[in-house]
Amino acid sequence: MIDYATAKRVCETYTRSLEASDLETLLDLFADDASIEDPVGTPLREGKEVLRAFYAEACQGVAKAELTGSPRLAGNEVAFPFTVTAGTPEQEIIINIIDVFRFNDAGKVATMRAFWGPDNMNS
Repeated sequence: MIDYATAKRVCETYTRSLEASDLETLLDLFADDASIEDPVGTPLREGKEVLRAFYAEACQGVAKAELTGSPRLAGNEVAFPFTVTAGTPEQEIIINIIDVFRFNDAGKVATMRAFWGPDNMNS
């Protein structure tokens, strides 16, 4: 079972890594067989190399990423609200997201589900 301090640190590292386009640090948070659904309702992406390709593209447009509230830990899952600011200053888009991570026994993210859609995007 993961503790709150560790879960919070993972959430902070995740958002910091998105903003810095630090793929290695970001991918190190995930298990080798991890899966992501971003956003929820899209096809599952599975495995480190697939995640690498996804995040390499996703990070390109991120100008800023930051937590907007405290993570909520229940069992081996944490939900956390954050925003991603993407685009150029003239065409900036802010996306309000809630991610849910489920941790494996080794403390790595086994699954990630991102809750956001068109109603969560502001310019």
